[in-house]
Amino acid sequence: MCLNLGKDFIGKLVYKLYHHKQNNVIVAEALNTSNMVKNKHLSKSISDAAWATFFDTCANIAERDGLHFHQVDPKHTSQTCSSCGQKPKKKLSLATRTFKCSYCANTMDRDHNAAQNILQRAAAALRGERWATDLYEARNKNEATKATDHKKVIQLPLFDTINNPNAFRLG
Repeated sequence: MCLNLGKDFIGKLVYKLYHHKQNNVIVAEALNTSNMVKNKHLSKSISDAAWATFFDTCANIAERDGLHFHQVDPKHTSQTCSSCGQKPKKKLSLATRTFKCSYCANTMDRDHNAAQNILQRAAAALRGERWATDLYEARNKNEATKATDHKKVIQLPLFDTINNPNAFRLG
């Protein structure tokens, strides 16, 4: 029973993510969850979050509905400045929650910085630019697209908490 509730929640969440403001792209890190659960301190939390199920659902719905699900290599996404592209001389520990660039003075939440880097990598791959790694994409295989057909990729605010305080409500 509990497993079905989790799958149902993930299915509804992914549907809302894709259909929020006509969004047709979800971008995520290509996380290797099977290696991550080997960490005895984080394994229960990672398993409970069901990341692998979430990613599989994103890919399945994208392929079924002709939408896009992109995964980019997570390497250095939280260690690289999203403004100037420089990496700090000293590696940030997981306890450090604020990213402060010593090159351009950019300061932001570490997770927000990583999200910006993930989005930039996916946008660059869609423009045909090469990163050190490939972009993994799941979409409708019947849809014929060219690299030049992609319009400028913009980030849609999924949770606009300033103008809509109830944005986090899924029901």
